[in-house]
Formats: sequence, structure tokens, C-alpha cells
Amino acid sequence: MKYLFTLLFLLALSQTIVAQNYHENHEVFGINKATAHADLFPYENEQLAWQGKMEQSDRFLSLNGLWKFNWVREPADKPEGFEKLNYDDQEWVDFPVPGNWEVHGYGYPIYLDEKYPFTTTWPKVPEEYNPVGSYRRNFTIPADWKDHDINLYFGAVKSALYVWVNGQFVGFSQGSKTPAEFNITDYINTGSNTIALQIYRWSDASYIESQDMLRLSGIEREVYLYARPQLQIRDFFAKGGLDEQYKDGLLSLEVEIANLQNRPQDVQVQTRLYDLQKAHELVFADKKELRLSSSEQQTLTFQKLIPSVWQWSAESPNLYHLEITLLSAEGQVLETVTDQIGFRRVEIKNGQLLVNGKAIYIRGVNRHETHPLTGHVISKATMLKDIELMKQYNINAVRSSHYPNHPTWYDLCDQYGLYVIGEANIESHPLANSEETQIGNEMSWLPAHLDRTQSMFHRDKNHPAIIIWSLGNEAGHGKVFEATYQWLKDHDSTRPVQYEPAEEAGYTDIFCPMYPRLEKLVNYAKSSPTRPAIMIEYCHAMGNSVGNLQDYWDAIEAYPALQGGFIWDWVDQALEYTNENGVKYLAYGHDYHPDLPTDGNFLNNGLVNPFREPHPHLYEVKKVYEPIKFKAVDLKDLSFELFNKQFFAGTADLNIHWSLREDGIAIAEGNLGVIPTAPQQTRSFKVDLNGTPLQADKEYFLKISAITNKELAMLPIGHEIAWEQFLLSPSSNKQIPAGDKVKGGLQLRALDNTVSIIGDHFELEVDKENGTINSFSYKGVPFLHRPLRPNFWRPPTDNDLGNGMQEWASIWKTSGEEAMSELKLPIAHSKEKVTLEVQYRLPSIEGSLVELHYTILASGHIQVDYKLSGIEADLPKLPKVGLQLSMPANFRFMEWYGKGPHETYWDRKASGEIGIWKGTVWDQVHIYSRPQETGNKTEVR
Repeated sequence: MKYLFTLLFLLALSQTIVAQNYHENHEVFGINKATAHADLFPYENEQLAWQGKMEQSDRFLSLNGLWKFNWVREPADKPEGFEKLNYDDQEWVDFPVPGNWEVHGYGYPIYLDEKYPFTTTWPKVPEEYNPVGSYRRNFTIPADWKDHDINLYFGAVKSALYVWVNGQFVGFSQGSKTPAEFNITDYINTGSNTIALQIYRWSDASYIESQDMLRLSGIEREVYLYARPQLQIRDFFAKGGLDEQYKDGLLSLEVEIANLQNRPQDVQVQTRLYDLQKAHELVFADKKELRLSSSEQQTLTFQKLIPSVWQWSAESPNLYHLEITLLSAEGQVLETVTDQIGFRRVEIKNGQLLVNGKAIYIRGVNRHETHPLTGHVISKATMLKDIELMKQYNINAVRSSHYPNHPTWYDLCDQYGLYVIGEANIESHPLANSEETQIGNEMSWLPAHLDRTQSMFHRDKNHPAIIIWSLGNEAGHGKVFEATYQWLKDHDSTRPVQYEPAEEAGYTDIFCPMYPRLEKLVNYAKSSPTRPAIMIEYCHAMGNSVGNLQDYWDAIEAYPALQGGFIWDWVDQALEYTNENGVKYLAYGHDYHPDLPTDGNFLNNGLVNPFREPHPHLYEVKKVYEPIKFKAVDLKDLSFELFNKQFFAGTADLNIHWSLREDGIAIAEGNLGVIPTAPQQTRSFKVDLNGTPLQADKEYFLKISAITNKELAMLPIGHEIAWEQFLLSPSSNKQIPAGDKVKGGLQLRALDNTVSIIGDHFELEVDKENGTINSFSYKGVPFLHRPLRPNFWRPPTDNDLGNGMQEWASIWKTSGEEAMSELKLPIAHSKEKVTLEVQYRLPSIEGSLVELHYTILASGHIQVDYKLSGIEADLPKLPKVGLQLSMPANFRFMEWYGKGPHETYWDRKASGEIGIWKGTVWDQVHIYSRPQETGNKTEVR
């Protein structure tokens, strides 16, 4: 029996083959692997196919679960003859499949960004420390699988896989993020069978799988067997396009049929398309007859124009149900495959990326597949949580960085609406760092690069959510990528192709820089470009981060050529560990192993933590990415405008709500209902405060919100998707209460070294020499643990460490502590107030001066005026400017009137709402995996 091979030659299947060590030859990446094809499952009837649950099919047999497992550090120690039927594996452990070795205690996770996790250099592969995992398990083939074609499916295996069945070598695979399938029909027995696997942690493939991620090993996705007739639907490509007017649907369906028998066969191919928006109404049906010669494959094409089709977009993810059935000449169903397809048109016109004729915005993030408990093994529940959070925080696009994700992820993106960049599993960053070592022109690497590009394309080509292909990430430049680009262009006319290292060369359709300065983006936009600019990475979300996101979007929305970007990245990649005291923590760096190389916590770049709990900067992303914009037209008569920034969806599902705050406290609210606004249109409206009086000495903020009025996909009813706050009347800046209204006034009491300032309910003690306020008590309760001092330092954030702030700004770290202070006499005193001045000189900053002017009122209020001077321009930037004090531990609660409720910063405060907020002091500390600056408040009244 013949079968389809990844390599274009046959090899004798013997143990001498395995001795060749394919994992050390970069020109061999698959032996006896099935040719890549669309993600599909061949059901035995149309009813099961409609349900789409292959686990319910009699043709499916899961091999997930516990396998016998052996792990060794060095290839020389791997078990010999383990693939034989009579091998005794009773001493081996039970190990879960799928499962990463390192998560279960075999070897150590390693994190490196721009280096390889081994010391050898290409073309050599590690021979000493290169862990090998060996697996065995038995399985029984169902009796009704007789005369069927039996296939073994691995969803993802890292890094190099050897397979035996019943002691016979079946094949070899590399390419850790796309399936490896083997036809094992000729290797199985009736009844019990044995499968044996051997996986190498590192191989020649590791040189082009060096993504910025936690390095783990093993079987990362599902393993199963499936049976199918000798006549089968080998592949299909469903192109759902739109006509030139973006109205009617153009269905072009290519179906590849294979005859694996040694005699000619007549078959029928039936296709049906159902409208899921109209109770599964049949909108297209066709049937064609086909005669196949012995061991022949043929491709049939079906085409249909569907009037006024429901269009797919991230805003309106309308899908159709496609069913393809293969029947015998007599009409018996042989197998059925199904898929959900969408009609949409992606093109580049006039220098812009268009979806269905609209120049959309990419409000995106990059996403790795990671979980704190299971590593790279990701459940559907975790995928759904990611989708839910992305939709709720106004994210509309995902870059599958930097490899094809689990097929279920793309199904969910199709269903719920996210634009996706499908990216090939290619990154040779450590080699690409140098022109001398980069392999973009090393043509011996072309077959491996092309195989990975083809595997990505074929598996994922039917997903409408994928609107762009990517050739890989940080993998060099040159002829190799020119060839993979051209292959994609030749085989898919429905999507553009991008590649960042190409910059503006001919093998990228999109200018897709990473971390460009705003000036670079604006200059590009002004140059009359022929390509859109979409940043593949920007706003590095590591630790406390994502400053000046709004600045980027001010520029993006000002220039047509700028269409957004993908924040790096979605989720922190740390694993959860437990210390010797039983305390759980998120590990990084040398937590995994004290001696292995590491780039520390540089893999914790997420908008959410590993458990999918939002970091504060996710709120800023939600605000800046809002699809609705409110603008004040005239605040005096409370007239406003609503701009619908969406391109396909109206506002019928949104109610407009308003609320009024007086000095931070909500006092009135109302609902304006739906303000119907078409995409990219503006509607005017007014707010009626229902007679609520506005007092002259109060500060009023009006908040207007867009809130869902019904339950939408991943959005509950009452979910706020956009808001804006407007200052109606600023406070009159009334003075702090003066002392003449306080009984007794102020008294001064001079002692040997201090001066006490005493009011009716408080007492303040000032050092005569240096002006330090040593103590302050109110109604007998001490308020100070340590006195006020100037401060110019903050705990470095992760991105600070990335630019060396702890070194270049170190002069400021202790300058506040070292400051020498002096009380300037005389102290001005009356019954109403006491004023005094304290001057600080910073020994490490010549000529610098900090002046503090204290005004102490009889009411107990203290006003502090701060002035810093003498700072030369050539000094390092100040990490922070202000005062620092310490209060007793019993002060556990706090309240502020300013932006909140989450932390805000001067360059990350668009998401903060002015109000009165309260909570425990500990609540203000956000737990990042590495402790750093946190809890800041802005615009505090």
C-alpha cells in the first residue's frame, strides 16, 4: 500500500535507519509523516459530523492518559531495545500524556531570550546534556476497524520524535507546534498492540525553534488513533470571499479525494452549506461524481455565489456550517467532514489593510500558550478564559506568537471574533543577531522552513479569523524567506503575508516593526507608503508597564497608514512552585535551577498573570482600545457626541448611561437608552441631570458610559465597554479651614532641642536644628513612624531593569536619605497658623536644594509646599520626586480623592476615574511576580 510522505522518497524500515540519528540532520525533518492537510476529522455519518465531537465517533481512539515513561539526562543512557514487544517496562513511571517533562519533575524549565539553552553550535546537536524521554503503552484496535486505514495523530511534540509500533520503526518527526501523523495500518495486529516513542529535548530543529518563551519538552497536545475507509477526503480548502461590492459571498471549495486501494473506484462528493444565522437554512448544495484510478488523488472544485451573505469580522463573527460527504458509487456514506467557515475579504489597497472593504484597526496582543500548572499544555477552558478577557477588555486581534497554536484556539477565534495572525513555528533569534550567523540565505535550511510554513498553512487555512500569515519571528532575512513568502502567495490569494525582518523589502505585504518610536511611525505614515504599518510588538507589558499607550493611539488614529499593533504580550509565563514552607509562588529565573542559564523574569510580560488575573495595565488597554468614543460639544448645555469607532457593528446592543459625582461622591444617574449609531458615524445627544443643582463650591464630574443591554458573546449584560468623564465645574479651591474657627488657637513650646506646636487636638514636634518633624499626634494617636524626607527613588520596574535604570540613575537612590537639612529661623507664629521653612542639600548632587515650606493651621491641617532647584541638565533623569514618610502599622485603611480605583501613573492614567476610593493599604500593592514599584495615585485632590 502506498501512502503520502513528507519526504519524496521511501526508506527501508529497519533499526539501521534510526541509527542515522535524524534529529542531528537539519535536512531531515520527517520520515513517513503524512502530508500536511486541513484540521479535520472523518466521521462515519453526517449526524455525528454535525455535532463535531470526535470523541463520540467509533472511528476515534484516544491515547491520552498515563503512559510508561523513562527519562535520562544523556542520549547515551537511553534504554536500548525498549521498542520491542517483550521489553519489561514495569520499573518505569506512569506519566501523563499530554504533559511537559519539566512540569512533572523531569529536567528543569529554562528561560532564555536571545541565547540557546545549550552550548553547542549549529550544525552540532547537544550530545551530553540532552534529555531523552521514552514512552510505551498498549492499545487495542476495535474489531470494526478491520479493512480501515489507521492513523496515529500527535498534536504537538517537542522537539524530535521517533515512533515504533509493535517493535517496528514507523517514522520520525520534527516541527513541535503542528501535527505529526503516521499511517500505521501495516504495523498493527488484531487485538493488543504496543506503541513506543522516543523524544529528544533538543535537536537540529531547536536552532529554529528558539522563541522567547519558557523552554519545555514532551508531548504538548493530544494523541489519538483514527480509522477511515480506503476512500477518503484527504484535504479541503474553503475560501469564503466577497465580491467587489462586498455584498455577495463567493464560495470556492477545493476538495481532495484519495483512493488508497489498488483498484479503480467510483465515488460521489456531496457538499452542503448551512446558514447558522437562519436556523441552519441550506444555502448551497452540490454533488459531483468522480472516478479514481488505483492509488490516485484528485481535487474537485465547487463554486457558488451566495447573495447578500452574512459577513465575518471580529465585530460580527458570522459563520456558516460546511459539510463535505464522500459517498460510494451506490450512495453509501463513507465519511463526512465539517467546518465552520466565514465569508470575508482581506486585501491591501491604497496602503491600507482592508477587511470587507474597511480599513480596520488592530487592537491586538501577542499570546503564548502557557499555564502555571501545566506549562504548554493548554485546556479549552483556559482558551475560553483568554477569549473572554480579551473581548471584555476591548482586544480585537491576536498574534499567535510565535508558532501555530492549538487548533481549538482558532475555532474559538472564529466563533467569538478575533483577528489572528497565523505565524510559522520559525525563530532562530540567537543566529539572527549577527549577519555572520543568520541563516536567511543558508539554502540548506530552506526545506525545513518551507515545511513549517506549509504545515501551518494547510492545517489552518480554513479559519476566517486568520487574516494574515507570518513567516516567523526574528529568524534572519534573505532568500529562504523570499521563497516561503512566494509559496504562500502562490497558494493563498485570500490573505496578505508579513515578516518583520524584511522591513520594507518585497517579501512582506505589511510594514510590521517591533517597538518603534512614535517618531518613526509618524515619519513612515507621512512618506506616502504603499503598505500599512501594523506593529507586531509594542508597549512591552513587563511588570508595571504599558505607559504612553494613549500616545501611540493618538498617532495611529491621526494617520491612515497606521493601523494599530500587538502589545507584547498577553500572559506571564511563570510556573507556580511551592517553597519549603508550603507557600506557593510564581517562579522565574534561577527558581527553576540555580545553575542553569537564565534571562530572569524577562518572560513575564503579560497583561494578565499566569492565572489570568488582570494586571493594572490591562485597564489602560481596555480604555485606550475602546470601540466607542464620547466627546463634549458644549458642557454648559450638556451636549455631547458619540462616535462609533467600530467598522461593522452598530450600537443597538448598547445603552448609554450617565452618573454625576459631587466632590467624588455619586449623587445622580440616568439611562439614555440606545443611541443608534452606524459604524464610523457620529450622533449628538444631551444629558438631562433631572434638576440636580450644582453648587459653586463643589467639584462635579459627569461620567457617560456605553453598557451592554443584553448578553453578548463573552460579554454579560451590564458590561461597560467604554466611558468618558467630564469636569463640569472645578472646585473653587477653597482654603483649608483657618485657625480662628478652632477653639484655643496654636501654642509654641520651646524645649532644648525641639519646638512643639500645640493645637486643640494635636501636637507636632519639630527638631530645632534640622527642621525634621519628629512626631505628629492627633487626639493622642501618633501618626508618624518615620518623619518626612525628600525622596528621589522608587523600586525599579521590570522594564527599568531592562534599560539599566538601577545603574544609570543610581545617584538618586540614596540622595534623599543622605540629604542634610536645616531649619530656617525664625518660625512665624500666630494663633491661627505657624509657618516654617526647611532646606535640604543633597551631598551627591552639587548645588542642589530642596525647600519645604510648612503651614500648620490651628485646625490640624498641614500644607507642605515643595521646591527643587539646582538640578543640572546633564544629570540622570529622576526616577521620582516627592516626600516619603512612614506611618504606624495600625493605619491599615486608606481613602483618596483622585484617579482610581486601580493604580495610575502620569503616562498611564487614561483608565483612572476621578472619585473617592478606599481600601486597605495592602490592597494598593499589586503583586507582580517580581516585586517592583506599585500603587501610585494620580490627580489626587
